[in-house]
Amino acid sequence: MTFTALLYADLNCPFSFALSARLEALGMMERCDWRGVQHDPSLPVPPRLGDRRVMRALEDDVDVVRREAQEVNITAPPVKPNTRRPIAAVAAVHRQHAPRAAAFRKALGTALWMRGEDISDPAVINSVAGWAGVPGWVDLDGPLGHRLADEWEMDWVTRRLGGVPRLVRPDGRVLWGLALPAEIADFFSSPLRSSGEFRRD
Repeated sequence: MTFTALLYADLNCPFSFALSARLEALGMMERCDWRGVQHDPSLPVPPRLGDRRVMRALEDDVDVVRREAQEVNITAPPVKPNTRRPIAAVAAVHRQHAPRAAAFRKALGTALWMRGEDISDPAVINSVAGWAGVPGWVDLDGPLGHRLADEWEMDWVTRRLGGVPRLVRPDGRVLWGLALPAEIADFFSSPLRSSGEFRRD
């Protein structure tokens, strides 16, 4: 039985970026319902240049990704942006022109992790949207997107998943963090359990 898993991820999380790339390579991303959440909502807008504590932690995380997912092309950006606005923009495209949502989300990841752009900047968001083929009539910063982003956030908090990335199956099974390809394959190929068989991996 095939099923769709929920993928909770943050655009400024290198592990989320790497897991998405790995899911794409395995042909599993089309079986995921991506939901953007902020794992660090306290980040300032615009990003604070020269914040060595934040940047050291980010660079350390990128180094871990490079070791554990050597197939993923990733570079530590010069800043760690707040992701409220870009997540809401992805949600807006999801609501108003769903066929371009995945391409837009992926393009935002590329802008941050390969080109080092500040994706909290509305000008960058608009530029990436145009590059990804999002129609100009989509309201990237309007209430539709922000409401859906709030729903994603509330669902993530209610499930008490505690971080990102997280993959969640319909039977409640959770795959934590940057999973190995074999773990991802098992996650999607194993039969769904009944409620009496529930467990978390």
